[in-house]
Amino acid sequence: MDAPYPGPLRDEPLAIELHNTLYAANGAAIDGLADGAGAAAWLDAVATRLPAGGSARRPAPSLDDLVALRTAVRDALTTSLSGEPVPQPTLDAINAVSARAPRSPAAVWQPGGAPVAGTDVHGATRADVILAALAGDAIDLLTGPRRADLRACGAPGCVLMFLKDHPRREWCSNACGNRARQARHYQRGRRNS
Repeated sequence: MDAPYPGPLRDEPLAIELHNTLYAANGAAIDGLADGAGAAAWLDAVATRLPAGGSARRPAPSLDDLVALRTAVRDALTTSLSGEPVPQPTLDAINAVSARAPRSPAAVWQPGGAPVAGTDVHGATRADVILAALAGDAIDLLTGPRRADLRACGAPGCVLMFLKDHPRREWCSNACGNRARQARHYQRGRRNS
């Protein structure tokens, strides 16, 4: 059995989960995709959220492809959060990965039954399907209504992003909210002494 992914998973959109594979723990920067084992553990952790399909010729994305996509997604999300236009080369990189597995609806005949809806990925490998799904999620996030809810965590030392799903949400997790409140309490105590 493979080791579980030790980094943060917050049930955020896949593009944000990919962004959050670079995180901080105990004041140290950690790369959840630093090696093939970390990448495999992360992909396993989000596997149920990835689409099916693709040939098994290349079952998992290469570490280089996954890290290159993460770099483009991080740049796009961070730039978008700042209100600046996302650089065209960054968009081109995300679009190119998305195009690796074109998808179209397909009718799939079930023996002894009626046809059911399926998806044709036009000969793409499983790795291409995975990467295209991650890139497609980034495109949806950057171009859709959820873009306005994209936030950087407000806790000291946290580098994660999240989608604001409640008007008062300021942190990626309860732990970060507690850390931020403790830091404010500590600062008030120092000013009053």
